[in-house]
Amino acid sequence: MNAKISKEAVTVRRPFFLTLLCLIGFTYTSLFSLLFLLGMLYSTGISGILNKYLQLYDLSRLNFLLFSLGGFIVFFSSFMGILLMWRLQRLGLYIYAFSVAVFIITEVILTGAFLPDIILHSLLIILFIIAFPHRQRKRRHA
Repeated sequence: MNAKISKEAVTVRRPFFLTLLCLIGFTYTSLFSLLFLLGMLYSTGISGILNKYLQLYDLSRLNFLLFSLGGFIVFFSSFMGILLMWRLQRLGLYIYAFSVAVFIITEVILTGAFLPDIILHSLLIILFIIAFPHRQRKRRHA
């Protein structure tokens, strides 16, 4: 009985560096999620303004709406991954890494490789991996 209580009493504290990264990630992903959400809600007005001033591109309302919806899904899933990492769940790290990978691949396909963006997001993934607490596996002695 004491063994069960002592196992439950052991809690893992969130490292300071992970807390800092999560706060930065919360801010970044929530602002971009909000930006893409507003883009979805006001897609008619925004696409009209872009068509008027950027005549190089043919931005229909549907294209802009789909772009905004895709951006919202990617950044909101990144936000959810960071929220899970805040709660020290490893699944959040995988969700965040997958969302960032989808974002980078989509960006490369649509606009070409933008090196600062690729470096920034890759660095964030690496920093989250380093900052996330790793559990030591107990070795069985035969």
